[in-house]
Amino acid sequence: MNERITQLQQSLIAHNVDLVAIGPTNNMRYLAGYAPHPDERLCLLLISPERVQVVVPALNAEDWMMHTGIPPIIWEDSAGPDKALAAALAQIPALRRLAFDGATRADFLMTLLTAARPDAVQSADALLTPLRARKSSEEIEALQRAAAQADRAMQAAMAACKPGVTEAEVAWEAETAFRRDGAESVEFTLIASGPNGAFPHHHSGNRALQVGDAIIIDIGASLNGYKSDITRMVFLGKPSTEFLAAYNAVLEANRAGRAAVRPGIPAQEIDRAARGVLHAAGLGDYFVHRTGHGIGLDVHEPPWMMEGNDMLLEPGMTFSVEPGVYLPGRFGVRIEDIVAVTETGVRILTGFEHALVVKDF
Repeated sequence: MNERITQLQQSLIAHNVDLVAIGPTNNMRYLAGYAPHPDERLCLLLISPERVQVVVPALNAEDWMMHTGIPPIIWEDSAGPDKALAAALAQIPALRRLAFDGATRADFLMTLLTAARPDAVQSADALLTPLRARKSSEEIEALQRAAAQADRAMQAAMAACKPGVTEAEVAWEAETAFRRDGAESVEFTLIASGPNGAFPHHHSGNRALQVGDAIIIDIGASLNGYKSDITRMVFLGKPSTEFLAAYNAVLEANRAGRAAVRPGIPAQEIDRAARGVLHAAGLGDYFVHRTGHGIGLDVHEPPWMMEGNDMLLEPGMTFSVEPGVYLPGRFGVRIEDIVAVTETGVRILTGFEHALVVKDF
């Protein structure tokens, strides 16, 4: 944690920023190793080039000290945070430029602006993204463990897919598997059957699975802070020639995207590699989202695998490769893996096999 904060302080100097304010978000967890429950009580980690301070409500103070060892400036509910925040800001001689964590509540920002009155305010992304995007070896191992847990939950979800079972019931089997396996939270359980598969972000509902359905299973959870995300497919009955052609094209696009990963190439090249396969198969118009997103303490974080992103991939970057096609009113296909950029190429963190699971009834 000390090394991360030192790196951030060096970035503050390089960007001519006097203070960065971080709320109880995953950015706080990244920098301090802990973030209190995010409610309406003002809680801010304030980092300047010279010092680290935190303003914490009294009910979280002891927990904060136990997890971080950073002495807090404490405020009571009856008094409010103004005096505690003023005491922290008094330690910063000239606050001209403020960077604020965009994942933090807007009312925290308004309170801070009233108290600090900086000359300029900017997003903290330019400071934090370069630090968080390149994962340490320990973080990659944490993501590997999370991915292995998702592999096991995927097996449970697939086993639950039967005619007459609802999407919600399959989702519950996945969530139960995650919880029994030690997940601290379940981030999403997207089960999209039949025509619902044409909606990339479908919400699992009460539609009953039927023979002839293609079923997208997209699930993810949090294990010790680090997230998982995997998508695989089940088919009930005998797949049509059209569906198999689409599935094989998406699988080939997934392979092409993973094969393109190596340090030094722009992120958009991963998107181009996957998208090119689907265009060649005549399905390019049905691929309606980017090829991937970064993953770590958040399910979605930089870098983004999309056209126009010329950020160069570096060892330690971790992200999804998830091409898909979505045919309105009929079906969807998506296959997703989590990968890490290595010194020489790519490491695949997802272990679940890619073959279509066909259940004949």
